[in-house]
Amino acid sequence: MVRLSERQSFRGQRVLLVGLGLHGGGVATARWLVKRGAIVRVTDLKSAAELAPSVAKLRGVRATFHLGGYRVADWRWARRIVVNPAIPPNTHPQLQAVKRRGVQIDNEASIFMREFTGTAIGVTGTRGKTTTALLLGAILKRVHRDTIVSGNVREVPMLAHLARTKPSTWAVLELSSYQLERLPVAGRPLKVAVMTNLKVDHVDRHGSMSAYAQTKYNIFREQTPNDVKMLNWNDPACRRAAKIGHGRVIWFGNKLPVKVGGVTVNGSWVMERKQNKVVKLFPLGEWKLPGAHNLENLLAATAVARSMNVPATIIVQSVKSFHGVPYRQQLIRTWRGHQFINDTASTSPDATLAAMAIYPRGVYIIGGTDKALQLGLWAREIARRNVPTVFLPGSATVKLQAALHRFRYHRPLVTTHSMTAAVRVALALSQPKQEIILSPGAASFGLFTHEFDRGDQFNSVVRKL
Repeated sequence: MVRLSERQSFRGQRVLLVGLGLHGGGVATARWLVKRGAIVRVTDLKSAAELAPSVAKLRGVRATFHLGGYRVADWRWARRIVVNPAIPPNTHPQLQAVKRRGVQIDNEASIFMREFTGTAIGVTGTRGKTTTALLLGAILKRVHRDTIVSGNVREVPMLAHLARTKPSTWAVLELSSYQLERLPVAGRPLKVAVMTNLKVDHVDRHGSMSAYAQTKYNIFREQTPNDVKMLNWNDPACRRAAKIGHGRVIWFGNKLPVKVGGVTVNGSWVMERKQNKVVKLFPLGEWKLPGAHNLENLLAATAVARSMNVPATIIVQSVKSFHGVPYRQQLIRTWRGHQFINDTASTSPDATLAAMAIYPRGVYIIGGTDKALQLGLWAREIARRNVPTVFLPGSATVKLQAALHRFRYHRPLVTTHSMTAAVRVALALSQPKQEIILSPGAASFGLFTHEFDRGDQFNSVVRKL
């Protein structure tokens, strides 16, 4: 936990930014630190050539770049460390060493929460946090123009927003477990904290499912009885989170017990139970995104909006105009009767299983890098459904293919080594009007820079057909 007593000006401080990255967060953090008067060094294991797009964006910014590896002198020089969320805190020897020396370690989320003076609304969960955050942001912007959406989304990094925020600003922040590693900031709770669900994921990073859950629960710590904790009744880990922190609990879920208040579904209506009253909010048919998981995202965003006194008439306007999130079951093109669906953000088996529930006839492009996840249930479901598959290379692919052999999956196990080849093989395996779905269920490292690069390559190949 970062304490307010540790707050201090960055002016004149020797700050080492660890991990520049390619998503924009490192660029925004470097710019913010320099504007605040810090003496900044930027280090990354990747080379200047690999990070060229980010380095180009920092041309003219007064920072020193030591790329292509870490230098011991930089860690000794630094009086404060700011880490990219991708940097693992518990297995990184340099970070452990500076921590023992008492050097303050931040990430963009902890800096934002310490500096932000407005109303912070945090959204986390293994699945659904992006959809929930973007839908909620769209709703709140209709009633409060000074609303930003940031965090673990690609559009605008948190620190790029910060200079334009005021005490009146509402900030909807999608927060990953990586970002939550440096939260909470003492005395700066999230006024509303949402957990959509908790599935097995990122065990390679956190060491165990229990440690992953405790990191996710950081979103609720520091909350007071004046704050709100928004939880999915249908998820056991969310129910356990009711005991974390002191926030007032509001539930959502498509199967709320009769005596439990919150936002739920009854027949063809989204309903709110509050103070022994049941209110119809809007017809469920106004929501266009398929799948039970997207229904939970709708209920989560609606529950937050209602807790902030947003009228149902305003909520339904945003619901009707919301068309989903890029890279999440996104229809890219229909070609010769085949729908091409980009679900590259599915980096865990649970996410791909959700796609298979929506597109049970599809040909799936799957596989990639392992995250120490259990793949048995996924393999069993692929074999049971006899799903046509094309594999991208990686350690998860090796494990999954071995599991498929055990479950007597009879289709050929074809591994391709480019997105072009993967799409072509998927088309060759397909029947007329059968969907082609990129839903890897694994991380992207190796063949691709990150999951968005993977998705962009899929889009490019599909649009050239």
